[in-house]
Amino acid sequence: MSTLINEIDARTRLAGANQMELLLFKLGTNEIFGINVFKVREVMKLPELTQIPEADSRIVGMANIRGIMVPVVGLKRSLGLGTENDVQGDIGSGANPYLIVSEYNGSLQGFLVAGVDRIIRFSWSAIKTPPAIVRENNKGAVTAVTMLEDGRMVLILDVEKVLNDICPRTDDDVFASMTIVPELRSKCVLFADDSSVARMQIRKALDRLSMSYVIATTGGEAWHKLQALADQATAEGKERVDQIQCILSDIEMPEMDGFTLTKHIRADPRLAHLPVMLHSSLTGACNMEKGRTVGATDYITKFDAKMLGEKLALHIQAGNQQVKKAA
Repeated sequence: MSTLINEIDARTRLAGANQMELLLFKLGTNEIFGINVFKVREVMKLPELTQIPEADSRIVGMANIRGIMVPVVGLKRSLGLGTENDVQGDIGSGANPYLIVSEYNGSLQGFLVAGVDRIIRFSWSAIKTPPAIVRENNKGAVTAVTMLEDGRMVLILDVEKVLNDICPRTDDDVFASMTIVPELRSKCVLFADDSSVARMQIRKALDRLSMSYVIATTGGEAWHKLQALADQATAEGKERVDQIQCILSDIEMPEMDGFTLTKHIRADPRLAHLPVMLHSSLTGACNMEKGRTVGATDYITKFDAKMLGEKLALHIQAGNQQVKKAA
């Protein structure tokens, strides 16, 4: 399976075409789950696990992966779908569990799954925000859904939500290094992210900076809101939008990815002046280069509150200087 997972830069080129790849897997239930391949570092047959005394029940053990100790999350129990049996015993009984290794907050974590199916490519326009009844199931960990050709639904997981529930970071840890910038007070940011954890972190950061904000949960929703602001500016006889001062966008989102959203913004003269910062947990030089190619102002790695505040101050103040010169 690992040979099917392309290099990060190759997958970034997919994102630039408003496409993504999903790794499909199962948890021993009827549901089909998916995880964005961009968030996956490796897939392997489940190695031997070392049990951790008094660990959270959702952590089924530690795996030694080439000298790196990786905590293994029992994904089935984390989603409230039951509990895994004796996972090491399952291997001996003919079962074939897998470990999906992902990276979050600079460290590796493994997800124990009952089986891995295949990798399949979708257009982001085919990835939809789930209905409320789906969002409320599985402890809010389903960030999007899509349909296979045979009509079966794929539930796409919010990796950040699953891991944050197990090991939440306190606000003091997350925001202690932020610097309050008086010039940002009352400035407005439109931000878009499909992860509930990311939206909460961004909202808290902007609150601490005394900024206002407009929230979107998908790239498509962000674009609709920006078009509404642009149309309002036109109706008021203005050449450009002035209700917001910056746009902060995730890269991979349902309906429209951040690269495509940035291209749309740069193509609309009423919006083109706004700084656009791409905000993503995805690494790779090609990400940054692709962002520059489509016109992004900057690229910020999730979630660094200090950097977010500094970059907002830098680009909003630079934008204000440009407006003054134009006037």
